[in-house]
Amino acid sequence: MDKTKCRAKIRQTHENPSQSVAQTHTFTMNDLSPQKVPARARQIIRLWMGENHPRTYDLQTLATELITNAVSHGLGSMPTTRWIRMRVEHEASFIRLTVTDPGHSGTFPQLGHPVNDPGPDDDDTAIETGRGLHIVHSITAGSWGHYYNVQNERVVWALVPSR
Repeated sequence: MDKTKCRAKIRQTHENPSQSVAQTHTFTMNDLSPQKVPARARQIIRLWMGENHPRTYDLQTLATELITNAVSHGLGSMPTTRWIRMRVEHEASFIRLTVTDPGHSGTFPQLGHPVNDPGPDDDDTAIETGRGLHIVHSITAGSWGHYYNVQNERVVWALVPSR
């Protein structure tokens, strides 16, 4: 894995080693194309969690869906607003994944009706949208949500059991 390709800030903190460990990665679109961010997020989750952790695949799937939504709905056009932050926090009984974006759409993610809705210029007539949050809802058994933080950034979180 090429760690220099994305000059992101990786920070690992041990807020309370017996209780919580948090890892954060900020993707900047200057260093990585938006289409490559979900794949990079899966690599980072695998690095943080390890191949054999029972929640690695679930967290990779959640990160893919939430980051894809952030790329599609949360980035601004100015270079300073083209970032996405992913954070994984390990608690005693659960793992929390949060994805934060600049929040430029002013909307919240919501479960919608999945559709097959290709545009007139799309080569793929099987384009599907609206399934990602249903996947998130299923993996987390409904333990996910969203809010705007004090910096007016959109934060989407999801919880999965530790084991």
